[in-house]
Amino acid sequence: MAAMASSRGWGDLPPDLLALIADGLTIKAYTRVRAVCTAWRAAIPAASPSLLVRLDWNRHDAWFLSPRISTALHERLATLLPDRSVCLGSGHGWVAVHDPIFYELQFGLVDPLTGVDIPFSSFPHFAEHKLRVSKVVFAPHPTPTDFTAAAITGHDEGRVITYTAQGNSGWADAGCPRLGDRDSIADVVYHEERGGGGERAVYCLATSGDVHVLRLHDAGGAFEPLFDRGNAAFDAAAAFAPPYDTIRHCTNAKNLVACDDGDLYQIWRNNSCTRMGPLPGGGEYRVEYNQMFVLRYHPRRRPCWVPVEDLGGRAVVVGKNNSVALRVDGGGGGGGVPGLRANCVYWTDICPARAKVFDMVSGKSTLCFHGVEDHRAICWYFLA
Repeated sequence: MAAMASSRGWGDLPPDLLALIADGLTIKAYTRVRAVCTAWRAAIPAASPSLLVRLDWNRHDAWFLSPRISTALHERLATLLPDRSVCLGSGHGWVAVHDPIFYELQFGLVDPLTGVDIPFSSFPHFAEHKLRVSKVVFAPHPTPTDFTAAAITGHDEGRVITYTAQGNSGWADAGCPRLGDRDSIADVVYHEERGGGGERAVYCLATSGDVHVLRLHDAGGAFEPLFDRGNAAFDAAAAFAPPYDTIRHCTNAKNLVACDDGDLYQIWRNNSCTRMGPLPGGGEYRVEYNQMFVLRYHPRRRPCWVPVEDLGGRAVVVGKNNSVALRVDGGGGGGGVPGLRANCVYWTDICPARAKVFDMVSGKSTLCFHGVEDHRAICWYFLA
């Protein structure tokens, strides 16, 4: 029996034991352990989304907070992410940052776990000191010579997508169509179509609730409305039923979520004071501070954006990150994504900068991380 026991390999360790050991690892070690072999990857669930934060008592250090894993970031990140720097996006193991003082030298992507950075060295507007960037999204597996990215740019309000499908040699501008005089681009999502040859697309959500799709090609990009493509102006009545055609003006924070199976959601939040007013058909509306509304896209219906009471068992994570929808079970610990709850929206508040979770059943938002008060949220972070 001793000979038989000694002949067993590391891949034969009991899955429960592997998962227990992995729970105590840092994020970097956790990722490496999952990559050892097929058996270990199957036994150890994918890491939960983590929150990248600055600790108030040490503003030059950034940390991960996760329901399962907590660890200090790579030491080099403190130089790439000084306290004055701004996070503009995250996804696929990378973070988009810029330094508002020395932004020609520090604007691009950084991998927090390795310290590797990819400068946006030929991004047109930062070099000219003219426009500001509010969010950046990008494709997985970027390299210094080959990456796909898109940014919301503008003077005061972002109305243009600056994008590239050919790294630093391909930056170009595309004006978002059907924007009203007071409209701007509220959110942008990078999405690769499945079943269609892996077509690359950037979905743009306007503050009006209109949605446009920028199809990316090596030769350039082309915008098209998601619905009512023949109309030059946005028809709110074709998009939203009452009272949502009215209260859309009371929800300053809007996010778009593109799921892998093709489902699309809009998530609206009132990030100002309580708003009240009359409805065109009679009656009044009242939208509380931080109240959320979730709508799902139905392309064959009119109105096509329909309010929903659940997310189909998903948990969605929105903010500066490229929005993500993850399948979890009813208890919040299944589907290979530990630490998340189904039918919940994970988001970050501004003042104070804390991560919160909105439960669609209760209709309320609560803090994600209790007992970790002295920090400022930077962005949600997802391993590659």
